[in-house]
Amino acid sequence: MRYRVLDRAGMVKQFQQVRDNPVEQRRLSPLKSWLCTHGQSSLEKFLAMNGDFSKPILFTAETPQRKFAAYIDPENNFCIEDKLSQVNTLQQLQNVASYGILKKRLERYDLHIHALWFDIYTGDIYYFSRRAKRFVIIDESTYDILLAEIRRFYS
Repeated sequence: MRYRVLDRAGMVKQFQQVRDNPVEQRRLSPLKSWLCTHGQSSLEKFLAMNGDFSKPILFTAETPQRKFAAYIDPENNFCIEDKLSQVNTLQQLQNVASYGILKKRLERYDLHIHALWFDIYTGDIYYFSRRAKRFVIIDESTYDILLAEIRRFYS
């Protein structure tokens, strides 16, 4: 069940209002302030899709030389806000990988970062599978497949 009623145009308009009036909006909402300051790269990737979720988005992985493709809900199971949230989750992988304290370990493959996305309406947790190039629900039917992927590529 979907409780939110936002469309893509309305969401973009709200973001642009916050971006264009950061001081005024920051007093009103910490979330809007955070989005204005930190959400721009996620929103740009999301908007570049032009609503075509059948095409992949390219993200930087553990190092700038490593990239991965991601399909964001090509089956169209989720609402527009959830799609943006998934893009943002993957964008955070890129952001975390840029932290100096982690860089060397990521480059040596001593450390691996993963993306989990939580569907607040159903309570389901999704793991971003680089093999499948999409978020995959973690449940009894996918557990063994996801665990095999993690052991193969990250052990």
